[in-house]
Parts: sequence; structure tokens; C-alpha cells
Amino acid sequence: MAKLEDLIEIANPQQPHCATVLLLDTSGSMSQNGKITSLMEGLTVFKEDVAKDELASKRVDLSVITFGNGVSVTHDFSSIEDFEPPVLSADGYTPMGEAIFKAIDFVEQRKQQYRDKGIDYYRPWIFMITDGEPTDMQPGDSSVVLHK
Repeated sequence: MAKLEDLIEIANPQQPHCATVLLLDTSGSMSQNGKITSLMEGLTVFKEDVAKDELASKRVDLSVITFGNGVSVTHDFSSIEDFEPPVLSADGYTPMGEAIFKAIDFVEQRKQQYRDKGIDYYRPWIFMITDGEPTDMQPGDSSVVLHK
């Protein structure tokens, strides 16, 4: 039986990679004033700009994690060429703390995949785009657990 790391394809393995997570707020407040539409337009522009850069297009491994009505991996790591900007909708609260922890864990898993495949990598990037404050992990909240 094949191991999971053997099944994962990483484009351009001869190039050092940069795991990049776009951590996007899709909470209910993003439905106001065209914010969610602007965010989706920005994803398209981002893809086009990275794809135009010959070196970046070979090195950026992009994933998208959204947080609003829960936290979810909307797009798993892929080359910019294989990235299709997702259709986003705004709903729910802002579980920002949970999303940050998810992004950190996701990056750590990707770094392990690079190591397992012998691929050099740069320090990962996590870009968070939000319009508000977290609804989780407030001071005094008994559900706050330190992330290790």
C-alpha cells in the first residue's frame, strides 16, 4: 500500500518551493459593501500576477483556508497554474483564532511533504485578509487552548 506522501504530486520539484496560505475571512460582515466580491476579484488578480512571474509561478504552492461559517480548506496546496479562485460566500461568525491554528498546521504538513520528497523550500507565508475581530479566543474564554 502506498504511503500518502508518495501519492502527493508537487509541481517543479527541482525548484525550491514556498508554501503560501491565503487565510480569508468569509464571515457575515464580508457581505457588506461588496467586500466578498472585491476579495474574489483580488484572488483572480493575485493568480494572474503570480502566473506572469516565471520564477514565482514555479515556486509558489498556494492554498486557501476560509473562516466564516466554520474553518475550511477551500483549496489544497497546488501550483499557481492549477489554482482556480474559489467562489466565496459570506456567512457566520469570525473564528479567526481557529483559522490561524489551522493554517499553521497546514503549513507544517506541507513542509513535511517537502522534506519527505527531498524538495528545498523557503520560509512559508500566511496572508490573512479580514475586516474584523475574532469571535473566538477572547480573553477569559474557557475554550482558549495554547497551540503547540
